[in-house]
Amino acid sequence: MDELEAQIANGSTFAACTLRALICEVAAKCTKWQWIIHGDTIEYRKTVVRWLCMEGKYKLARRFAMCGRGDAGFNEYAGPGMKVVPMGCGARFCPRCSRRFGRRFLSRVGKHLTSKAHGEIWHVVLTQRVDVEETLGEAKGRFEKSWKRFYPGLRRMGMRSALCTYHVTRTAHGGWHYHCHVVVEWDEGVQGEAVASAVDLAWHRSMGASGEGSMAVFCRRVCEAGAALVGFQAGSQLEFWSEGPDAVEVALQYAVRDVLQGVEKWISGIGSVEDAGSFAEALTHAKLHRLYGEWRKELPAEGGAESVGLVGDDAKVGAVKGKKKEQKAWELVGRMDEVLWRARGGDAAARTCVSRLIAKSSSRGAVASRLKAVARAIAI
Repeated sequence: MDELEAQIANGSTFAACTLRALICEVAAKCTKWQWIIHGDTIEYRKTVVRWLCMEGKYKLARRFAMCGRGDAGFNEYAGPGMKVVPMGCGARFCPRCSRRFGRRFLSRVGKHLTSKAHGEIWHVVLTQRVDVEETLGEAKGRFEKSWKRFYPGLRRMGMRSALCTYHVTRTAHGGWHYHCHVVVEWDEGVQGEAVASAVDLAWHRSMGASGEGSMAVFCRRVCEAGAALVGFQAGSQLEFWSEGPDAVEVALQYAVRDVLQGVEKWISGIGSVEDAGSFAEALTHAKLHRLYGEWRKELPAEGGAESVGLVGDDAKVGAVKGKKKEQKAWELVGRMDEVLWRARGGDAAARTCVSRLIAKSSSRGAVASRLKAVARAIAI
């Protein structure tokens, strides 16, 4: 493929056709590990690969088609840990990599929630009407006008912090459903139920000022105000995670991670190359996550060093005051598709790697559910 890309740079049309066929062939063959991390998105991924090739973006098309095939599994040497080092494409429109873009936002929010007491936390969904005639970019611009009018009112109601995540789906009758999930932390003493109707009214007024009709606002309480959380897993990868020790932390953890989901659940209505291209192009430069209020502030990691969270265990252990940074020793098991294949054949190291990953995975995660389905098929 490298040779073909070099020939394409010299103007070879035959090389372009050959490379396009090769990349499309790779995208059409989903490995077991790719199915675990990408889900049932193969048709979408094939369509995006065709669009990228049509745009002449062959390197990105190749990375997108290969995303996940280079992921490597490690067991902790003389210890119970394991990790998966990802090898992704880095595209915001990728089902897997889009989840990883939300990772630093999750980490930021987690540090605040584990460092001090928090107010009531609510989940709010702001929507707008779907216009079948407009592009995704136009739908995004229309929403932004309403948001700019709405946000000052949200601050006046007592918003202390907020995490906004923008979702977009292609509707069955055409048009883009562009909407926003907001996880709101209210100031001390503010009751979410008391201001829920005010939030609804403020959004309707903001949309009316932008020429929009009235749209219902979804609101639900995630948890009451309380002390700092203890078991909130802020640094772990979004594919797999261990749940907190009590019901409040589980509810909050799941709500935040669900809001930070990737594009896997958004693409069911995308069928044509034109729709896939519009979707991918809009997401390439879009800011899908934004923090407001106190959650925008960066807090130092415990021990003065920021941990790098991967699957299950951290790749690095935070430094302890007055001591050198401690480093875990890891033993490479192999590429994850190789690990699954060897585990099926009874290889001890591979089966240990998969078993440890399952043990540290939340039962609520779709990716973890697919992992367990594959594990059952290979008798783990």
